[in-house]
Amino acid sequence: MSRNSNTDVPVIIGIGASAGGLEAFQQLLTGLPDTHDLILILVQHLDPDHESLMPELVAAKTKSPVHSVKDNMQIERGHIYLIPPGYEMEIRGLSLRLTKFSSPRGLRRPIDRFFNSLAEEHGENAIAVVLSGTGSDGANGAREIKGQGGLVFVQDPRQAKYDGMPQSVLDLCGADVTSNAEEIVDVVRDYFNLRTGVHEGMETDAEFLARIMRHVRFRTGHDFTEYKDATMLRRIAVRMSVLNLSSPNDYLKYMVETKSEADLLFRDLLINVTSFFRDEDHFETLKAEIIPELVEQTDEHGELRIWVAGCSTGEEAYSIGMLAAEEISRVNKQCKVVIFGTDIDEQALSVARHGRYPDAIVDTIPASLMERYFKPTKDGYEVGPQLREMVRFSRHSFIKDPPFSKLDMVSCRNVLIYLKDSLQDLTGRVFHYALRERGFLFLGPSENPKSILTYFDEISARARIFRRKPGAAKPLNLGSLSGAVMNRPKAAADKAAATAELSDRDRVILNEFAPAYLHTDAQGDVIFSSASAGKYLAIRAGKVSTGLFSIIAPELESTFRRVARIELKPGAVGEFEFQGEISGRTERLIVSARRLDDGTQLFVIRDNLLLLDSRPGGSADPGSAQDVYVNQLEAELDDAKQAVRTTVEELETSNEELKSSNEEMMSMNEELQSANEELTTINDELQEKLRALNQANVDLNNFVQSARVPSVFLDADLRLLRFTPEAERYFSFTESDLGRTIADLNAEIDQDRLIELCEQTVTDQKEREEEFLTKDEKISLSVRVMPYSPDGKESLGAVFTLQDVTELRKAVRTADHAKALADRQKSEVEQIYKHSPMAMGLVGRDMRYIRLNEKLAEINGAPVSQHIGRRIRDIIPDVADHTEKLIRTVMETGKPIFEERVTGSTLSEPDRIHIWESDWLPFYTGDELTGVSVNVRNITEQVETADNLRRIMRELEHRVKNMLSNVNALINRAGREATTDRAVFDTLTNRIQGLAKTHSLLTAENWSSALLRDVIEPETVGVYGDDRVTLSGPDVFVTSEATLAIGMAIHELATNAAKYGAFSSQDGHVSLNWSRITDARSDRLIIQWKETGGPQIDGPDKTGFGTQLITSTLEGSLGGTVKPEWEQNGLRVVIELDFDDVTVSKGA
Repeated sequence: MSRNSNTDVPVIIGIGASAGGLEAFQQLLTGLPDTHDLILILVQHLDPDHESLMPELVAAKTKSPVHSVKDNMQIERGHIYLIPPGYEMEIRGLSLRLTKFSSPRGLRRPIDRFFNSLAEEHGENAIAVVLSGTGSDGANGAREIKGQGGLVFVQDPRQAKYDGMPQSVLDLCGADVTSNAEEIVDVVRDYFNLRTGVHEGMETDAEFLARIMRHVRFRTGHDFTEYKDATMLRRIAVRMSVLNLSSPNDYLKYMVETKSEADLLFRDLLINVTSFFRDEDHFETLKAEIIPELVEQTDEHGELRIWVAGCSTGEEAYSIGMLAAEEISRVNKQCKVVIFGTDIDEQALSVARHGRYPDAIVDTIPASLMERYFKPTKDGYEVGPQLREMVRFSRHSFIKDPPFSKLDMVSCRNVLIYLKDSLQDLTGRVFHYALRERGFLFLGPSENPKSILTYFDEISARARIFRRKPGAAKPLNLGSLSGAVMNRPKAAADKAAATAELSDRDRVILNEFAPAYLHTDAQGDVIFSSASAGKYLAIRAGKVSTGLFSIIAPELESTFRRVARIELKPGAVGEFEFQGEISGRTERLIVSARRLDDGTQLFVIRDNLLLLDSRPGGSADPGSAQDVYVNQLEAELDDAKQAVRTTVEELETSNEELKSSNEEMMSMNEELQSANEELTTINDELQEKLRALNQANVDLNNFVQSARVPSVFLDADLRLLRFTPEAERYFSFTESDLGRTIADLNAEIDQDRLIELCEQTVTDQKEREEEFLTKDEKISLSVRVMPYSPDGKESLGAVFTLQDVTELRKAVRTADHAKALADRQKSEVEQIYKHSPMAMGLVGRDMRYIRLNEKLAEINGAPVSQHIGRRIRDIIPDVADHTEKLIRTVMETGKPIFEERVTGSTLSEPDRIHIWESDWLPFYTGDELTGVSVNVRNITEQVETADNLRRIMRELEHRVKNMLSNVNALINRAGREATTDRAVFDTLTNRIQGLAKTHSLLTAENWSSALLRDVIEPETVGVYGDDRVTLSGPDVFVTSEATLAIGMAIHELATNAAKYGAFSSQDGHVSLNWSRITDARSDRLIIQWKETGGPQIDGPDKTGFGTQLITSTLEGSLGGTVKPEWEQNGLRVVIELDFDDVTVSKGA
């Protein structure tokens, strides 16, 4: 068994229902929210020969997914599952297993079977809900779920359409909650929401549990202090959750204020889960190995004495009784079986005494035993007299009341698991005391008390059967035993201590050979009883007392009171005779009383049949003079008994015949009852379906009347079935025409063609539609003929409707004319869009393109097909903000905007900026402003050309000014330095020619840049040849400003070299190289001029014009540095310029 109490496991609600269950389940669903975590599984009695309508009917009442179960279907949270017809169902983990019915009608218990599996698999997370239904299916299963810690809910029998199933659960095990069906789901959800917090709150509060137990003991007289805490907490948690109390203190307050709560908790703590032959394989061991030995060792005409402690509702006691009776019958032995069934639950004992059980017991009791030991009743079965005479039920606590003695077997199953170790040890001693030598103890499958092997030897570990160890038991007495549990005053125990003074040998002799006796104290309380006195005792219902007259059999009470009232001196004996029945046995007894020296009294019970002739002469015997009369009465009684015996034999023969007939009738009745439940379920489903159909019919009639559509219904022979009043406009129908063929009736349309259409539709079940003109040709009618098929499969005729389409036809003609006009206008617009040299488009209010021409698509950089229906922002996002603002302005004002310039890029050319000139015009559809028409012209090239012209003009103006400044400076410097006019002229000519060459380079590149090599080469190699000049360096484009500065600097260096340096000597040589140097400091262009082979010169005393020109242009204009060095081989000049400032990328 795997009891799953993990809070992560979903809450599974098993719902059992039969007759009236559909209505109850639909009521339950009204409390179910649209979304939830519960799993609902409905098991209902269904006719296996008919398809169930339940899935359809349930799905109409809830938004939760509804499934008809298939084998091995996995369940999910928030879903509802319905058992299909013809199957039983079990749950294994989260999987549902289906099996076909193997039992005949009347013996099927699908609800019990499912509940049992649910209890076994899901324990505390399982909930049983029993709704309307007849019979008792579900009661045993609900009891199993309750026993595993789950909850049991029943529909209030007063609300249920059939109260049999709910009432059976209440009678058998009770329910945690009894409520109307629609309230059940709310209570379930509240319980599981509260349960976790309730457990946590209680487990940390030991004093709370102790106070609860004290209160229960005060109210009920039963002490649960030695019960296991976990058991207590679980059952208290159920009560608190049901009462919607989350605080332990709140529950304690509620218990104090509500007297009935202690009794309700007491009932929950008892659990009372049992059944006939529970743990069948264990009872098989008992039947095969133990009962035969017990019967064999019982004397002929002797008693087989068995005690079933904690018997609950009696099933276990009756089960053992059947096994004993069967064995006695098998070996044909004349002995008597006496079974004492005891419990502290008077409600359960009441069920046991009546011996009436629901018909579900047929699932657990073999048919042969059912036939012999039970008799059927209208609502179940009742224990027969043979079995009832074996079992005696009484309220008795084996942990505080005197135990029975001289027993052959004790059965105490599934009780010790709830007790702590100390109480288990005490229980073991009690049972050891109560059993004879080598008597047997039968425990539950989960019970294995640590101390049990101290007093018993294990016989069967699997079946939990033990044998009493040899040796005398330590005597137990009422005072000490009760005091161990109930903390009674020590004085009571002291009184009873005297009974322990006998030796084991004396006690064995008294138990085996002495007559039955009772020892009472001066107040009349029993302080000891012999083993054989048990058959004369009977514990009454209510609070247990040890008074003699409270525990003596009621039939003997009067005799004992008469004996007790005799005034006896110490040592004197008084006695009275008793004759009558005790628990169904005819007894003749002599009850003697003797007062002892300590004031206590000894009562002895002897069999009068053995003592009639040997009673002491001096004793007080009031009945001694009547012996002759008694003998005469006995003879007459014997004759009467013989006559009764003969009559009884005749009655038994007749009874057997009646029983056989009755069994056949009961079998038939069970089958009929089962069939009736299934038919009731089907009837409920059909009634629900009929209600839905009636509602649909009402809705349909209302629809037909409200639609005011002329409709005519015909059968397969085209006879008139029904028609709507509107049809009378076109046909001469009256109510008296129903049943006549349509050919016999006058119509305002082509009747022959109509009949032809109807015949075709009846034949092939295809819908047809055709337009008719009335005979006066004033009205156009659209006639639609459809197959008339009530079940959607077989055609039973035709139905046709007539729709006046005269106005529609006029509207169609008008629409056709308007469409032709619109098509012509559209064609004209298309031609304009297609052939216009201007880009055109139309944008709606939602900023999406409605239409555009190829020109606009080309400007936007995307095909026309990619524009339609898309927003401007999707096509040209760079200009969306601007254009959307223009569109909103036009839409708001209704005024056009002309020659608006828009700048941005397109998706096809994201790196290029375009400039468009656009016109935005309001577009009307009728009188409604529906969009904006746009005309676009790409003026990017025009704008760029104009910008270039303006830039060139500005550049030319700047360059001319610079050139004039340079020429002016050259003239001034040459005039100051030259000694003759010719020298001035030559100097100016050379320098102006150098500037001209540089300008020529820039002009070739549109004054944007020049290749550095092209700037240097004309002033050096071009003049002195490549044998005297070496140039080296990468291709670098320098700006126009750098071109002029570097060109002038190289010109000055070459001129000076020709005058004073390398070029003035025939062997002189100039090496000129340039490179790019990049480091952490900067990115630089390095130009190095180095002369060799010229005359040795020293640095000048002062800076000449050429040097100043180089320095001013390179350092002043370009921000570079010039470092001249006069070395032995000639001049060396290093020019450093910022690379980014003086260069441009290639191709710019």
